[in-house]
Amino acid sequence: MELTKQQIQHIDHRLENEGIKYWDIRIEMLDHVVSDIEKNLKPKNSEYEFKEMMQESFVALGWKENFNGGGFESVLASRLRIYNRNKNKKFRQYFKETFFKPNFILGIFSYVTTVFYFQENKLALKVIFFSMIAVYVAFMLRFAFKYKVMNSARLVSAIVFATFPMAILNVVIQMPKFFFDYQINLFSISITMIVVASFSAIGISYLNEELKKAQKIYNQLIFKTFY
Repeated sequence: MELTKQQIQHIDHRLENEGIKYWDIRIEMLDHVVSDIEKNLKPKNSEYEFKEMMQESFVALGWKENFNGGGFESVLASRLRIYNRNKNKKFRQYFKETFFKPNFILGIFSYVTTVFYFQENKLALKVIFFSMIAVYVAFMLRFAFKYKVMNSARLVSAIVFATFPMAILNVVIQMPKFFFDYQINLFSISITMIVVASFSAIGISYLNEELKKAQKIYNQLIFKTFY
């Protein structure tokens, strides 16, 4: 028996309440639970029997009782490890392909030339570096506003890849001063910014590609499931 839209939404809300916060993992589990219930549900079954079947399907998926009543913590952790392992491989492949593209090499060469051309002009370098960080922040804010799509397991590692270079920049600049009371020189900052710009460009590009894919999948699955 085919489930109603309300019953499907009820299962989805229950999965979310039980700890499956990422929509892509939740959709996979939702599809499994719906198929499982539809095999056994009959028109004569009551709402209570429907919920019993749902609970049985949850237990089969890995639902465990805990001090809050129950949840899918171990299931979520296991699926996230699988997602991240696959994404790490994919990012390494994407990095290799992007790093050797003529357009990327030309862009980095132009950036390096500009940085060293203005090496003696501190104000110009500050403007260049500030512009790079501003563009980076603008891209990340754009992604942040896609909150529904961003709440996705497939984007967790992509976000890490995109934000990691800026974390490294902060460490390189702040650690010498904090631990050794040593101010890093302008040349070292320039080299660091070039490396950070290179990795940030690839990270942002990768995140943008993953966001487009996630947006497309999200729209297709949500429409298919609820409409």
